[in-house]
Amino acid sequence: GGGARAAAAQALRRHAKALRSPELSILATSVELDSFTRVKKAIDKMIAMLKQQQADEVKHTDWCKDELHENEMSTAKHTDKREDIEANLAELVSAIQGHDDAIAAAKAEIASLQLNLQRASEDRKAENLDFQRTVADQTVTVEVLKKALDRLATY
Repeated sequence: GGGARAAAAQALRRHAKALRSPELSILATSVELDSFTRVKKAIDKMIAMLKQQQADEVKHTDWCKDELHENEMSTAKHTDKREDIEANLAELVSAIQGHDDAIAAAKAEIASLQLNLQRASEDRKAENLDFQRTVADQTVTVEVLKKALDRLATY
């Protein structure tokens, strides 16, 4: 792993110095850098993954905010609608009460009118009886007067 690579790079540097070989020195550096390149690639990959996670979280947060806003708007709309319906219901209940009162008043008026009609009918019957008695009396009176006239005519 990393320890063996460092030991190999160190051995290459010693030999490069002893042999005065720039090629071995370059090779030692490339052995050291090769491990850094892999680490850097892994770090870059991790950074890319974290950036993607962050972007996904931002998208999700935005979506949540949109959904929450939509939910609040819908709730407000339905609350307004419910309040309108409740106000309408109160008006209808009041109107029904008014109609019930009007119906009760009309029934009382009908009862009163029926009573007056019954009394008027009874009064007419009594007046009719009086009228028939009067007619009968007058008929008798006319008969009596005719007989009286007939007798007077015989004198």
